[in-house]
Amino acid sequence: MFEVAGRTDFWNIGYPLLGAIVYLIAPISIAFIAYGLYRRIQFWRLGAEYDELGSHGERVREFLRTGAFGFGGHGKFHPRRERYASIMHFAIFWGFAVLLLATTIAAIEFNFEEYLGVNFPTAYFRLQTSFIWDVFGGVLALIGIAMAYWRRYVVKPDRINSFADDSVILAYLLLLVITGFALEGLRIGATELNPNSDLYAPTDALWSPVGWIFAKLFSAMGISPDAMTSLHKALWWSHAAIFAVGLAYAAISFSKLSHIIVSSLNIYLRPLRPRGALKPMGDFETLESFGASDLKDLTWQQMLSYDACTNCGRCQDNCPAWASGKPLSPRKVIQDMRGYMEQRAPEVFGAHALGEPAPSPSTSMVSEAIGEEVLWSCTTCAACVEACPVGISHIDSIVDMRRYLMLEQASAPDTAMSALQSMEQRGHPWSGTALTRESWLEDMDDVPTIDVNPNPDVLFWVGCSGALVERGVSVTRAMASVLKKANVNFAVLASQETCTGDPARRMGNEYLFQILAGQNIETVNGYGIKTILTTCPHCFNTMRNEYSQVAESLATDWNVEVLHYTEFVDRLISEGRLKMSDKESVTQRSANGGGGCGSVTYHDSCYLGRHNDIYDEPRNIANAVAGIELSEMSQCRSRGFCCGAGGGRMWMEESGTRVNHIRTDHFLETDAETVAVSCPFCLQMFEEGIAAKGQQDNKRARDLIELVDEAS
Repeated sequence: MFEVAGRTDFWNIGYPLLGAIVYLIAPISIAFIAYGLYRRIQFWRLGAEYDELGSHGERVREFLRTGAFGFGGHGKFHPRRERYASIMHFAIFWGFAVLLLATTIAAIEFNFEEYLGVNFPTAYFRLQTSFIWDVFGGVLALIGIAMAYWRRYVVKPDRINSFADDSVILAYLLLLVITGFALEGLRIGATELNPNSDLYAPTDALWSPVGWIFAKLFSAMGISPDAMTSLHKALWWSHAAIFAVGLAYAAISFSKLSHIIVSSLNIYLRPLRPRGALKPMGDFETLESFGASDLKDLTWQQMLSYDACTNCGRCQDNCPAWASGKPLSPRKVIQDMRGYMEQRAPEVFGAHALGEPAPSPSTSMVSEAIGEEVLWSCTTCAACVEACPVGISHIDSIVDMRRYLMLEQASAPDTAMSALQSMEQRGHPWSGTALTRESWLEDMDDVPTIDVNPNPDVLFWVGCSGALVERGVSVTRAMASVLKKANVNFAVLASQETCTGDPARRMGNEYLFQILAGQNIETVNGYGIKTILTTCPHCFNTMRNEYSQVAESLATDWNVEVLHYTEFVDRLISEGRLKMSDKESVTQRSANGGGGCGSVTYHDSCYLGRHNDIYDEPRNIANAVAGIELSEMSQCRSRGFCCGAGGGRMWMEESGTRVNHIRTDHFLETDAETVAVSCPFCLQMFEEGIAAKGQQDNKRARDLIELVDEAS
């Protein structure tokens, strides 16, 4: 057998009798893991069918892409505030991955030689690989573990909840690494650094630097080579037992260690629909109940996702509702759903074992396990989804329970109900407005309606806020002006337009959403429209990402390109179709009281940015406007802070600190005179926030298209 000094396989253990027992540890450990997963899968199977599995080819590609950037280090968290945690996870994950690789290669080398009479290629580099296993395996893992201890028990970030399980897991990982290095040190001290040993090779020992240090420490402690040999045998079996018992603990208790497997499963199985699209509810005529009030109303993938949660708290840290003192913590929602699942599943299993139907839940999932106020606090901004390193979709579960409250219980905040009633009766949520869909067209005779121009290249979708809210009207007029300047062949629906249904869907009234969406799909298809342009990210998101769901249920088509104006105007500018004024002209117009903007910071709308990944186009436009000095707020792009109006919150009363006031503070922290937005909701929320802060004489909020209109 090919051997390297000091590296005899099964040294001091013996083969085949005792060595064979070693090989049993692997299948036993796998059996424990399989048993733990099997028990949990039974929980998940209580959920409904998951209709979004789709193509595994697409899932494999997405999984590999995610893994390339995220596994081990949670690579999506490169911002400075997350760098420590990223390095910590990277060190722990890859340190143990290297150690697992070392064990695997050692087994392969031995079995190739023992049973095939062939030296596996790595066998010729055992000294060099020993260095890799020591430094990039054990040392890297130790660094990660030390960082974890420091962060969890010394720094103690507010979002970190420490439980007994966390201490057990860290102690387990630490024991594995320390006993591993101690074993290596005892072997080296008894062989490679022992002049009386046949395996004496002090130079070779240096290739295992940590083991060499341990060997020197044992020698300095007066431990003889013979004693090291005896200690090595006892510690070897202790090390093996620690490994096996730890895996058994993880499997039986389904502890945080299990997230290595379950989180990977969730990343692979998570919905691949656009982030801005909510989970389809299905055909109303075939549904036995509406929304989610029990485990059976959730998909098995959602239930798997609750187990995938690592309780890291990143979602909570980024949640605007939590930051403003609301009762909603996305982390707690997922953890409470997991707790409900663990409580409810045995009740269901017990009934099934007796051949009886599942009893009514002893605890209400919606009202008690989670809480109605918690559910109505969500702005559906997707900050939690963006932050989650394991791909959990918190919004799906929250909206599913809102659907139950709305459609089964008729329970919602009064102001939300008023908005929904207005949508049912008038086709828009702005009850009390004196404006109509055509009011903004007054004094704008050159804006063609669809009746006048039935074959437009672009249908300008004005939206409810753009037509029925005074502040939105000026934005709509600016958009129409820009389209005319660029000689775009466009038209508007005017009175034929109705709400896209976004507020209804996010507040849980899926039935109303489908009715409104169906009407709009019929109208748009009836005119043969191929491109729709919106100023509202909510209209844009709903029509781009969700109307195809409704069209499918209606057995019709939705082959329409839906664009937000930031995409379209950026294209107009880059193609030279929209001519922008030079800096001198803008400066002169500003001096004459005709505009100008100076220093500007841009606010990313959640439904434009996080939900649809549109970040560069608005900034391209801003940079194309002469005279603008663009700066960024502390939280921008994918980490932009919500204005507080999404998820139907525009039509709900808000107690305590207002979300838009926090975002306004972010604006005021900059030196910018103007905050530019690309959303009518954001515009209203900033103007209210600026006035509430008493800064209306010094600061202002403008829609980006207004700045473009003034500079073109």
